[in-house]
Amino acid sequence: MTVLLFAAGCKKDRITVDQSKQYSQVGHVPMNAYDGGWGLTLQPEGVADLSPGGDIVYRGTYKINGSKLKVTTSQNSGSYTFEIISDTQIREKKYGVILELIE
Repeated sequence: MTVLLFAAGCKKDRITVDQSKQYSQVGHVPMNAYDGGWGLTLQPEGVADLSPGGDIVYRGTYKINGSKLKVTTSQNSGSYTFEIISDTQIREKKYGVILELIE
């Protein structure tokens, strides 16, 4: 019984990327035509497309380690760390932005 509870509790800390998954900022209100909010697309091969607010998308890679998702790009600051809240929501650690899976 304990093993089942432990396994169920850990499940929410992982995201499985067996197909393309697209996340979008929760509650974002655009200020202009170029303000698309945060967006993140994860591909099964470890490729990520990140838009950290605005209309520019940065190509990079990602790694999932427990409840952490790290996206690395060659542009700007180079890396972003997300906390996995559930299988449908993630939170960017530095800015606190919550992104939700678009289904």
